Amino acid sequence: MLRVVLDTNVLINADKGQFSYPKRILDLVLSGKLEAVITESVARENILLINRLVRDSRLKADLQDFFIRAERVTPARVQAQIEDKEDIKLLSAALGGRAQYLITEDRHLLDLDNFQGVTIVTPEQFWRLWEKGDQRQAWRDWTKNILGN
Repeated sequence: MLRVVLDTNVLINADKGQFSYPKRILDLVLSGKLEAVITESVARENILLINRLVRDSRLKADLQDFFIRAERVTPARVQAQIEDKEDIKLLSAALGGRAQYLITEDRHLLDLDNFQGVTIVTPEQFWRLWEKGDQRQAWRDWTKNILGN
């Protein structure tokens, strides 16, 4: 299963509507199709921000469920030359949690593109990658059923 780190901005932007890319990705985590990883300190910080910024009670409940489901990981030690030093905690979570993707809307992180094997993408980029993989799996399942293999 794919392991991902969701930046705070992705969680908050899930408030943009049921069909927004951040909400779709959140729903993948909640349905068990993606595994989210997070450090304890990032979780605490995110919960405080979300309690202040998110007004929609259904989304707030989904986000609470997200924090219950997200696997707590030990942050890896990271040395990186990035403009916003606060972003290092997300890179630490991604490496510590062996995540394949860090999903963010933060330009400082997106400029890295890839960091020590972690692909850094926007929610839209991730969704497009997810859809391609999901379509390939559906095709494999269909041909398997037709051919009886």
